[in-house]
Amino acid sequence: MTTDPARGVQTAMRALSILEAFSSAQPSLSLSEISEAVGLSVPTTHRLLKALRSRDMVILDPDTRRYSLGHGVMRMAKIIMSRDDLVVLAHPGLERLRSQTGETVSLQTRIGDQRVPIVELISEHPIRMASGVGATYSLLRGAAGKALLAFLPQRDIDRLVPTSTEPERLAKELVAIRAAGYATSRGEVVAGATAVAVPVLDSEGAARAVINVTGPADRFTAERMAAAVDAIREVAESITRQLGGAVADAGAN
Repeated sequence: MTTDPARGVQTAMRALSILEAFSSAQPSLSLSEISEAVGLSVPTTHRLLKALRSRDMVILDPDTRRYSLGHGVMRMAKIIMSRDDLVVLAHPGLERLRSQTGETVSLQTRIGDQRVPIVELISEHPIRMASGVGATYSLLRGAAGKALLAFLPQRDIDRLVPTSTEPERLAKELVAIRAAGYATSRGEVVAGATAVAVPVLDSEGAARAVINVTGPADRFTAERMAAAVDAIREVAESITRQLGGAVADAGAN
């Protein structure tokens, strides 16, 4: 008996869409809510959930009959979070930056053609910005995305920039980011948010991760972002050195 490859891919994509239905705003969902979110029938959704439960990717609360992400997801996340001891090395510096800036600080890395926060220390202000650990974002927008993209190998830049809605503008901005050693953004991903990001580099000068500081635009102003750059760069360069990377020779701010 042969297996239809296309059908196998379809099943895998459907299972992934179920996992992506969960979020920090909706950490638990009923069967009908998941079915509606992914656009599948209830029987099909139930069958996929059963398979995901067998691998501990989702769990079912027997009392509420609601599903949530399981320990299998955490096991996979730990592989990323423990990569090259990056998280362990970064954490003290991230804590220091949150204290100094008062804003949300995250460590983000590239997964495929997207960026993912792997550590996030939320601002203690009642009004603050947060990206969400494990959430995925484009490399083409936002300070963190552009700081990663600007310091990727040129072949990746040449492949990704044309997919932008404004490739010429983005290409010019990436040149400026490489020269300055950091990226900024205002309302590119979340309306009313500003951010500044500095890369952590490997031995070839390519980005392994970025340190991103973000806050509301009316509080984390252009002046405050500029004032924070040196502190962020100091932390990023310290991590870069500890991981055997090459410190960027950035120009003047």
